[in-house]
Amino acid sequence: MKKLVLYGDSNTYGYDPRGFMGMRYPEDVRWASLIEQKLQGKYEVINEGMNGRPLPDIKWDGQFIDRVVSGLSEDDILIMMLGTNDILLTDRPDARVAIRKMENILSYTKLTQGSFEFIVIAPVYIGLPDGEMSRYYDESVKMNEEFGNLCEAKNVRFTDAGKWNIPLAYDLAHFSEEGHKIFAEKLMEELDSEVVL
Repeated sequence: MKKLVLYGDSNTYGYDPRGFMGMRYPEDVRWASLIEQKLQGKYEVINEGMNGRPLPDIKWDGQFIDRVVSGLSEDDILIMMLGTNDILLTDRPDARVAIRKMENILSYTKLTQGSFEFIVIAPVYIGLPDGEMSRYYDESVKMNEEFGNLCEAKNVRFTDAGKWNIPLAYDLAHFSEEGHKIFAEKLMEELDSEVVL
């Protein structure tokens, strides 16, 4: 069966910020599970979401990337949505850190020259334009814009989930239950040209 690999952080994992660390939304809420339901019988959906995951540093994480992509064929799809933690997990958010990592990722030929379809999704914006988290929001916007430029230069398929208006939970970083539903709908629209439904 064809594979759809979802390589991401806590929003891909389905983390529920209302509970204790590591708790997840129910399976019928998580966007990755909703995608799996829609593609049942057509794709094996592999959730590689992990709480706290930043963008990989190819120098140190190349072997893990190799494991993720090993065995993928021309009919398979790898979606990567990362960058939130590179900005969120610091008191001095700087989009340039994530942008440098993305440049290295897009130069890693096992990702960009593989036979499988590689899609980069820039994550939702963190925080709000006004208030105490505004600097995180501003850096998120900068990061996503530059991710788009880098992907265009490398001819890698890209979409910006920051423009999808995904409802967030109280922490302004994780999807709400409604956010998971909307994200799944938006992603299916993006995949429509790739996935035969």
